[in-house]
Amino acid sequence: MTTRFPIPARWLCAALLTTIPMAAQPGKPPDLSGLWDGARPTGDLARALPAGQKIPFTPYGLEKYKNVDLATNPNGQCLPPGPSRSITGPSPFQIVQNKDTVAFLFENHFDYRIIYIDGQHPADINDYPAFMGHSIGKWEGDTLVVDTVSINDRTWLDSNGLQHSDKLHLTERFRPTGPDTIHYAVTFDDPVFFTKPWTFDLDLKRQKKGDRIMEYVCEENEKDFKTLKPTTRKVEVQ
Repeated sequence: MTTRFPIPARWLCAALLTTIPMAAQPGKPPDLSGLWDGARPTGDLARALPAGQKIPFTPYGLEKYKNVDLATNPNGQCLPPGPSRSITGPSPFQIVQNKDTVAFLFENHFDYRIIYIDGQHPADINDYPAFMGHSIGKWEGDTLVVDTVSINDRTWLDSNGLQHSDKLHLTERFRPTGPDTIHYAVTFDDPVFFTKPWTFDLDLKRQKKGDRIMEYVCEENEKDFKTLKPTTRKVEVQ
């Protein structure tokens, strides 16, 4: 004969919560911590856009894009790649999250970026442009929404010469779609280079357990800089 004892309600609730993924627990943001990389990373945003979608260049922005010297790629000159390019490009990154900040540790140039949760941009932030800009974030349900300004205009948005001005304003959204996937969307707003804001998105995949970021020291390629030659576009840009 088996004797059954009633289970206290508080124990039952605790047991149920432990079976719910972090993203679904009420009142608590999802934990994005881990090693991630793009499912389809790209160095050319224009070619990776959905069919029929084009970058809405201003005449000035299009002229700069058409006549860019690809040999001047700032990332190839050992300068930081910038906030969004670090995510859309083909290098993994580690996310480390706590209550007040979300940090991104990039393999690309062994660089980092910090998102200040519920923070504010300093009043003088435009006087101190940074290669990774200044980022503040907030949680909208299970989505981390990041606002970034004061991005050094020496960065490119991809590896194919997509430039921007110091007016660039990024809005990024990180939305978990499963235990090992995040949907990432970045909106570029720059009235100097683009006639209207436009968005690029891709899925991020959690990397295998045991994988890690490897050291990448760009300065070790210094001898190769001397061999770079001016390189203009070979195709017509629409």
